[in-house]
Amino acid sequence: MLGNDVTFLNHGSFGARPTAVHEHQEALRRQVERQPIQAIDADMVELMPSIRSSLATFLGTATDRLDLVANASEAVNSILRSLELSPGDELLVPDHAYGAVHQTLRYVAHRTGATVKVVHVPVPVHDSQELVNLVQDAMTDRTRLLLIDHVTSPTAIRFPVRELAAVARARGIDVLVDGAHAPGMLDLKVDSIGATWYIGNLHKWVCTPIGAAFIVTDPDRIDTLHPAIISHGYQQGHVEEFNWQGTRDYTPWRSIPFVLDWIQSEWGWDEMRRHNHQMASWAHVMLCEAWEVEPISPLDGSLLGSMATLALPESIRASYQQLGPLHDHLRDEHAIEVPIMEWDGRLWLRVSAQLYNRPEDYRRLADVVRIMAG
Repeated sequence: MLGNDVTFLNHGSFGARPTAVHEHQEALRRQVERQPIQAIDADMVELMPSIRSSLATFLGTATDRLDLVANASEAVNSILRSLELSPGDELLVPDHAYGAVHQTLRYVAHRTGATVKVVHVPVPVHDSQELVNLVQDAMTDRTRLLLIDHVTSPTAIRFPVRELAAVARARGIDVLVDGAHAPGMLDLKVDSIGATWYIGNLHKWVCTPIGAAFIVTDPDRIDTLHPAIISHGYQQGHVEEFNWQGTRDYTPWRSIPFVLDWIQSEWGWDEMRRHNHQMASWAHVMLCEAWEVEPISPLDGSLLGSMATLALPESIRASYQQLGPLHDHLRDEHAIEVPIMEWDGRLWLRVSAQLYNRPEDYRRLADVVRIMAG
């Protein structure tokens, strides 16, 4: 449904819905409006088991470990605010984590007396073991939680979450994997990762309507998890607590089975993931060469999913001092939608690859930035 008047290279922020998905949700909304009580109350009670079962199969987990939420931020809040922390406890997080996650950690630490310990992971990153070593070396006897992105938002680097989870949990440290970008981008087998909690968005690479995300919890910790919104289901089990958190639009959740089946029938999940990874890896190499910048991850794409982040040429900073004007200039003057970030003292640009993108989209971006850089 994207307009033809923009080169859209930012699927990673909010995703984009295929027309069939939009039409399916609109039909569900019409059902809700015809009989709101039936649709929101009785129908959801009947439908939730099959919705959770469909998603659990796709994610490689068990239905009784899975809960639905609206987005990854809600999931992080649910988990962090369910922890029993004491003064002096450490919450460990790499500096590549999403900005909103850092804020939630700060909030929880302030209320409990815990400490947020940020691990600086310098770029370029050459291999997965380098990431494991940096994070492992930062763990101490006071570390209670390790929060790591599966695919980082600012740098688009795929962290070795399975290896990091094994190291942390062997030391008695809980692990929360923020997989906001991973579902639909990577072939997930969530249970094999071994995290205490794994969360993910579905509106990005799975292309559901906005408002669908999930938490997968270790069975031994399921009774300690509560939703960010406490409602009628409190202390009746995690299924009851998460299934009803008050009045909301449930059509994103109801759309999950349709989206999973529709994409499989249209393209196939394996083929879509392969295509998007190859496109992102190619764009990464091409843009590095065009702008004469060093890559921040291996050029073979081994640490990428369906996105790539590149340093912008240093000469751009002189003309565009603030992030807003640079992003706005690309959008308003060149009809290119792409995120610009300031991280670790430099300006960065992140490109996404989805089935609607074509090589000429990235070549156009390359030419525009090259001209801007002088």
